Amino acid sequence: MGIRSVPYNCCSSGFDKPLMTCCGYGGPPYNYNITIGCQDKNASVCDDGSKFVSWDGVHLTEAANAIVAKGILSSDYSRPKIKFDQFCKV
Repeated sequence: MGIRSVPYNCCSSGFDKPLMTCCGYGGPPYNYNITIGCQDKNASVCDDGSKFVSWDGVHLTEAANAIVAKGILSSDYSRPKIKFDQFCKV
């Protein structure tokens, strides 16, 4: 599954709020304000980042990055399909 499909398959991916940022300002539906970043005293941070796709509206959470890495390392998105373990053989 590619990262673009995560918002559409949020339940199967374990994400409760696929369009909302974990760290941000403004509340639902996006919790994102371009002028108020995570370092701002008024910003809020979620309790469980694994339930979110976006950390701050720019960066993916660790959970979303894991889905991207899994897709890349599986060679599902490479042409020709070359397994990455091939590059580790000595």
